[in-house]
Amino acid sequence: MKTRISLWLAVPVLALAGSGYTQYCWTEGTRRLEVNVHGTVEFSDDDRDVKSLSAGGSFQVEESRLLVFIGRRYEVTADSSGRLSRTYFDHGHATSLDNQGQAWLMGVMPEVIRRTGLGAAPRIQRILKQSGVAGVLSEVTRIQDDSAKRIYLEELIRRGNLSAEQLDSAMLQARKIGSDEEKGDLLVDLAPYYLKDNLRETLFQAAGTIGSDEEHGRVLSELVKRDGGSGETLRLAAKSAGRIGSDEEKARALVDVAEHDKGSREVGRAIVSSANSIGSDEERHHILSVVLGNEGGDREVLTEALRSAASIGSDEEKAAVLTDAVGHYVEAETVRKEFFNAAGRIGSDEERSKVLLALLKRPGLGDATLAAAARCAEAIGSDEQKAGVLVAFPASSLQGMQQTSDYFKAVDSVGSDEEHARVLSELIKQRGLATAAVLRAIESAAKISSDEMKGKVLSEAAAAYSGDPQVRAALAKALDSIQSDSEYRRLASAMGQAGTVKR
Repeated sequence: MKTRISLWLAVPVLALAGSGYTQYCWTEGTRRLEVNVHGTVEFSDDDRDVKSLSAGGSFQVEESRLLVFIGRRYEVTADSSGRLSRTYFDHGHATSLDNQGQAWLMGVMPEVIRRTGLGAAPRIQRILKQSGVAGVLSEVTRIQDDSAKRIYLEELIRRGNLSAEQLDSAMLQARKIGSDEEKGDLLVDLAPYYLKDNLRETLFQAAGTIGSDEEHGRVLSELVKRDGGSGETLRLAAKSAGRIGSDEEKARALVDVAEHDKGSREVGRAIVSSANSIGSDEERHHILSVVLGNEGGDREVLTEALRSAASIGSDEEKAAVLTDAVGHYVEAETVRKEFFNAAGRIGSDEERSKVLLALLKRPGLGDATLAAAARCAEAIGSDEQKAGVLVAFPASSLQGMQQTSDYFKAVDSVGSDEEHARVLSELIKQRGLATAAVLRAIESAAKISSDEMKGKVLSEAAAAYSGDPQVRAALAKALDSIQSDSEYRRLASAMGQAGTVKR
């Protein structure tokens, strides 16, 4: 099988006096075709010759072969009144247009017309009269050059008064344009015809066939800029952005969508869905934070944003998203599940602590959330970081059985006696601590290895809560866990003064 190499080059330049001069040339194998046009040209109804030229204009087509250089050439010029003169050259010699010359011209002219898009406007109007929109679209399928195909589609849509169904068919042809730049420019230029009714989907489907990430992103941003007040346009743009491969370009397009969004649930979900395919942790954090700022109050969007955050690899970026989400946190099972699933995937003790501390500052947290926060804190490896979170739990949060149990399980997991004692001391100093919590604090203090640290906590509990018989009994029991005689005597004396039963 022979390999066919084609090269297409179109170079528009400006002629003297500001009139337009354009040259087109292409090579296929050993064949070279060149077209030079000065002014405006219109072709005959059978596409076999030039019908008219603007005054002083010219049209020239020349075909040659490799190593031959000089082949056939056909020239048409117009005088100042638009009267045409025609000249035919065969291998450099001017001659009459014989049968062979006419056959050559009949073959080459349709090719020139379809490749260059010259005379498109009058030709399209002629085809519309003869065969309607279907006829023009059929002609478009015969056009191989992307630039010419774009010219025909744009002219048809602008002047053809197409129905919605016909506009849909025209956009199907636009999807077949190979050049991303040509396709992108066409979609942007024709946006006013499609950003309405039920045609938006067709437009964005075509945008999704653009292979260049940069061009795809540019088109989406332009469409959003033109129709940013439409929630459907924003949703479709966000969905289409998900097909962009570059994280940077995808994020840029999604930010454009988010900046135009007014808090639509569907738009927010579409943005998050596309953001899930962003590999860059930093870019995904940026997008999710913007979405939370727009739709953070929507439970479904918040849930999906938290689910997306869970798969962020960077602990720092993941924690930043969760911290942003704290401002929109609501007491709902789905939200709670996704929030703590994401928080539980933070490996850094410091970053996990930041998230939990931010959450604990939020007023009105429910029992289930407090219990989950305690369980999440328990998994922190650093005793210092873990203790810092546990100290932040307000006394009023330890009312229910579940959160109290989970909280003290986390406290008991603090390995450092100093940090363990610090948590219990800070807790006991708070007012309004429920008796059940005081009893669990005493029980936890008994597990501290250091008699000095243990005695300090028990002394504080005795001073603050020894008026309660249950507390006195618990303190007396905890006293038995002290091994140091001197510490035992000191603490027993303190408890005796507080009225606690001694051994």
